[in-house]
Amino acid sequence: MKFTRWGAAAAALLLSASLVACGGGAGRPDDVAVAAAMLPMPEIDDRDGLVIHGEKIADAELLAAARGQSLNWYTASGAESAGLTAARFEAETGVDVNMTRLPSGKLNERVLSEHGAGRLSAGVVTITDPILAEGFAAAGVFAPYRTPTYDKLAAMGDVVWNEGRYYTVYYSAYAFAYNDLAVEADEAPARWEDLLDSKWEGKLGVVNAGAGGTVQGLADFQERVLGADYWAGLAGQEPRVFDTTSVQLDALARGEIQVATVGFNSSYGAEEAGAPIELVVPEKGVSGTFNMQGLTRAGADNPAARLFMNWTMSRSGQEFAAAQGFVGARTDIDQVPTGHYQLPKADDEGFVVYTPEDARNRGRDIVARWNETFAFSG
Repeated sequence: MKFTRWGAAAAALLLSASLVACGGGAGRPDDVAVAAAMLPMPEIDDRDGLVIHGEKIADAELLAAARGQSLNWYTASGAESAGLTAARFEAETGVDVNMTRLPSGKLNERVLSEHGAGRLSAGVVTITDPILAEGFAAAGVFAPYRTPTYDKLAAMGDVVWNEGRYYTVYYSAYAFAYNDLAVEADEAPARWEDLLDSKWEGKLGVVNAGAGGTVQGLADFQERVLGADYWAGLAGQEPRVFDTTSVQLDALARGEIQVATVGFNSSYGAEEAGAPIELVVPEKGVSGTFNMQGLTRAGADNPAARLFMNWTMSRSGQEFAAAQGFVGARTDIDQVPTGHYQLPKADDEGFVVYTPEDARNRGRDIVARWNETFAFSG
């Protein structure tokens, strides 16, 4: 159930204020309550270390040391998601988080600059571009680290990278949504093919494929799963092409467009905040892209940073990511619902992941051909 139900204009104001925001701090004071509404707090036992859902996340020595310090976390996750994650970690562990949130490109520049100058204070860095994560490992930003679940994670494939220098913590999922004040439920699109219906001509919004890895992965999904002609069909709808997902969501909430291909996590957060958005999980599947996280050299000496790594890869951390609209990296546990939506597990056939190899080998070609098909000049 949505927390509130506002008109399109009010929702648009909220989106402008929250989705575009970034900066330090672990989130708003009410983030803990919002997080608990998304997923009830688990049973926590900290009498001898930290045990959540029957998994030991820290022994007594690590937990005590972590609670005596705080975590500096650099992340490229969306502002809403990052704030909720920080608040949930604080609530479950009793450890404070100082959060710095920047887009992937700017975060990459800052991390490498501070690392090069020997003053990187971040204990953990989360990045939404796997190629940039590779660069951090190569530059010596990330330190090898084994979480308590390391052996189990290493056996899953595409979760542990570079001998534990960084991990796939979860995946972003891309599908589509519609404005449920402008579109009646019985008229709403339910399949990817429905977006090609002429009734959506001029009413559809997309983000250009060169805007980032998630939309590049979506373009790859559409071509691989839906067919070589799908782009042309979508372009024929004369969609409005956006440069960023935040502006696209704002337009969808306002009713300036009625249907849009969207990132699940950011759209679900907007829906829960009151935007008139209804998401769709199509039967032919959704596209997925990597979110990577690593412990830095400074973090290796910080118990709070090590605890954050452990918690992120624990059942509790993975389930909270899923509750927000991500797909958990761990395939040995169920993918909990995102509200009334059920996303696939990472190893389900309907979840098509755009890999680092895909990005490296085909990314430029995908963007160039997409731009040509949609007559987009950038």
